[in-house]
Amino acid sequence: MGFGNVMSTSKTIKTIDTEKKISVLIVEDDLLIQKIHKVIMTKFGNEVQLASNGKEAVDLFLSGTSFDLILTDLEMPIMDGIEATKQLCLMGVTSMIVGVTSRNQDSEIQAFMKSGLNACYVKPLNAEKVTAVLNELKNN
Repeated sequence: MGFGNVMSTSKTIKTIDTEKKISVLIVEDDLLIQKIHKVIMTKFGNEVQLASNGKEAVDLFLSGTSFDLILTDLEMPIMDGIEATKQLCLMGVTSMIVGVTSRNQDSEIQAFMKSGLNACYVKPLNAEKVTAVLNELKNN
């Protein structure tokens, strides 16, 4: 398990029907990173929805919306990625939750992982990282 590129856990996630499109929630306050991640995810054939902070993500799940995959930033206004991930896990959300952060210090990544993430990557995502995430999602 390396911290520079990816850190993952064996947290149980819901099974994905590989015949249908994967629904992805991108939780990110930076508009440029939102756009980059949305473009990459849609190129892989995924359905994408955006949230600008953790509270918006939690509110989406409280309203009954669900996603196969959640990509969440660490640092955001209103509610950060750690608090959002903790709340989603407490709510029983079984989506794969992947942290995406500009921080690459081991202690910060470990704290983010402990909130309930399945994996954590350093920004920005690229095709190689997305392939790894989607393969893990489809194989669990």
